[in-house]
Amino acid sequence: MNYIVEKKENRVLSFLLDDSGHAVEIHADALTDGPGIGDIYIGLVQKVAKNINAAFVEIIPGVSGYLPFDEIADPIYVSKGPSPDIQAGDQLVVQITREAFGHKDMSLSTKITLHGKYVVMVLGGIGLGISRKIPDDLRKTLKDSIMSRDEFSALQKRIGTCSVVVRTSAAGIMENASDDTDSVRKAVSEDLSVLEARITDLKLKAPYRSVHSCLGKQPPRWLQRIVRLTEADAESVTTDDRDLYRQIFEAGSESPGSAPKLRLYDDPMVSMEKLYSLERETARALNKKVDLKGGGDLVIESTEALHIIDVNSGRSQSSKQKEEALLSVNLEAAREAARQIRLRNLSGIIVIDFINLKQQKNSLRILDELRKAVLTDPVKTTVVDMTKLGLVELTRKKIEVPLRDVFP
Repeated sequence: MNYIVEKKENRVLSFLLDDSGHAVEIHADALTDGPGIGDIYIGLVQKVAKNINAAFVEIIPGVSGYLPFDEIADPIYVSKGPSPDIQAGDQLVVQITREAFGHKDMSLSTKITLHGKYVVMVLGGIGLGISRKIPDDLRKTLKDSIMSRDEFSALQKRIGTCSVVVRTSAAGIMENASDDTDSVRKAVSEDLSVLEARITDLKLKAPYRSVHSCLGKQPPRWLQRIVRLTEADAESVTTDDRDLYRQIFEAGSESPGSAPKLRLYDDPMVSMEKLYSLERETARALNKKVDLKGGGDLVIESTEALHIIDVNSGRSQSSKQKEEALLSVNLEAAREAARQIRLRNLSGIIVIDFINLKQQKNSLRILDELRKAVLTDPVKTTVVDMTKLGLVELTRKKIEVPLRDVFP
């Protein structure tokens, strides 16, 4: 995998390319960020809507977010009305968890989440967790050795109710460590000390800041993605822009584990865009039709409510529509649909209309293939089930806007 970053007009375009040169992910971010995911503000509660179990909170003048009641846990109030429950006029610390989509406001939470190199700390959460990307046997080893119950209780007494999740990058330390989990324990402990200091500082300064103040600004989103990369994600990060190169280089010390190699592309003969066919990859990701190697195709269309992927048999009709041939098309379609969902950043409700098959066991094989394919997606994706009409329902967590919305 190679990660390519270019500056185009007022945006930063990022491409994760596989070994064949095809895009796995494409992102387009504004060069200068406004309020973004992970930013922390002192918000003003404008309205409490009990009928939808949420409050609407203004983070800067004219910009409001949606705060669900189940995202309120041990909130840090700067100014509080007489009711113990959240009410209009309250001022509290909130974090942006999802950007605005269409007519929907951005999502907010009082469960402040801070990312370290090896751990993630969440205020208002409970328990010690281990990344599910770490193999089960290693997860148990890490959970039993990284932090005792007494140590975790002491941490909660110092900063309040919280949860700690050990990131996948922590497991990478053990690959070269001769003292087994000791190196991981030490790295996690140092990481936690840094995050605890940030939480303590946040709680101390919040009461002295005015409403709409930004208490924590994340790096630009394009840079956050690169900082999280490891060699397992991409072998190299390449850019042809010296300013982007400088920012990536300076942020390199924050990368977890072993970071990809950073390269500045400066060949005057062939542009980086042409070398990696970036325009072609973008055009393919925006085309509603995707051809399958086996002769079928996918047609991908979106509405405000959901995304629909239709599987067509195409040229495979010449095979006399045998069950085996249609199964083959469906299995390829399942793998490609998972790739396209990630590539196009589709989220929310997704429906895939596979070609109808006669045998129930073949329909189950399609579901298994799809579930296996979505496991490679870093964004949580759940395959729900297949209806009697052969429609497969999926849900994918909403974090960023779909690619089609940033390339009108």
